[in-house]
This record gives sequence, C-alpha cells and structure tokens, in this order.
Amino acid sequence: MKLELINEPLRTTQRAIIIDLEDTMITISKRSHIFPVIDTRTYENIGYYLIGDIYLGSDTIVNTAKGAVGSSIEKLAREAFIKCETIDFSNTKADNLSDKDFRKVEIKAYRHFEKIYKSHFNGKSNLTINNKRFDKYNKIEDLEFYTYLFDPEEFILIKDNHTIVAIASLEKDVIICDKKKNSYIKVSKDTGVKIHNDDGQVVNVDSTGGIIINGKNLKEVISGALKPLSNMFDKNNH
Repeated sequence: MKLELINEPLRTTQRAIIIDLEDTMITISKRSHIFPVIDTRTYENIGYYLIGDIYLGSDTIVNTAKGAVGSSIEKLAREAFIKCETIDFSNTKADNLSDKDFRKVEIKAYRHFEKIYKSHFNGKSNLTINNKRFDKYNKIEDLEFYTYLFDPEEFILIKDNHTIVAIASLEKDVIICDKKKNSYIKVSKDTGVKIHNDDGQVVNVDSTGGIIINGKNLKEVISGALKPLSNMFDKNNH
C-alpha cells in the first residue's frame, strides 16, 4: 500500500478553523486528532487524516446576468482526508498515542482508503465537462484543496483556482462551480444535467441511457475525482 499514516498526531486545543480559503473552510472541534499521511514511494507528506467533529463549508454560489445561482455547501463528518497547502496548526499540540490505539485508527483509515480503491467508481477516466478536461485532478499534489469526508456520508470536494467540484458519492450528484466564468453545473441521476452560464441561460440535458456529459456517463465523471486517492495504491501490493 502506498499510503501510510504516521503516529505523530496533533490534537486541537480548542475548536478551530484549520483551513480558510476564499470560499472554502474546514473547522474541527476541540480534542480532534490530525495524522500526517505520506506516500511510501517518496516519503512525502500528501495530506492529513482527521478524526473528530469536522465541518466543511463551501460557497458554490455564482452571480449570473439573471441573478445568483447555486447554494452553499455544508457538511459534517467524523473522519476525513484533506490536502491543502495552507493549514493552520496554531491551535494544536503534539499528542502521544499508544501503539494499540494508533493501530485502531490506522486500520479504520486503511479500510476507508481500500474502499476508494476497490470502489466501482474507480477507473481510468478523467473529469471532462463542456470539453474542458481536468487531467490535473489525477494527482493530489497538483490540487489547491482536496477533501474526502468518510463518516457518516462520503463526500468529496476539490478546489483548484476558480473551480470547485463537489461530489456526493451516495446520491452520485455532482456540482461544478466556476467562479471566474460564473457557470454552475449540477449533475443528478434523478434530474439529469442542468447548466447555468454567465448569461443566466439554463440548459437541461437528459439521456434515457443515463446521464452523459461529452460522451462520459456519471460513473466516469465521479471516477475522475476519485483518482487522486485511488492512484496512490499499488494493485500488486495488497
């Protein structure tokens, strides 16, 4: 396995905002734990595994010529993986976990990571919307912000420059919000694809064979966003 948790956790001393970007933030509760996650091939830190009361908030509202479109995203979780270049650790201190206690955390975390790898969402496709390919989403290190909430609901949020991509794995709903172009796309297995552009025009797309975006179905769209973590695993070393 190419991902490894390190038993050098930080524990929060109070409820704190650890990530505060322009339109996305993560808050965690007092006594939450933050574990470094490394890529065992390079020994580089590729993110952190969080345990505690975790709040994710993201503004995915865009202003079109016909008014505001979209809504804010708010999610609560007990466990999550995050990757971000700017994390505030000022309200944390080093903590010690026994090997036994750490092993419990490690096993549960690996079960989450294994689920990503073995999931039917896993695949080789890239995220492609309106002829724009998000090939760079294949590597976690190329992203400004990446989070995967595990418990109680699986939820992914990717932020890169002016674009936010949010995926609810359970419902298989996808939101793509581009703040620079003022465009908002919502993909749902129940309602199809709805696209709002800068002029405020709405385009609805349906397919009797499933939701199709530029030749890719919803499953393939989701798999593209899962690739940053799923690519961290080595099939031959399970």
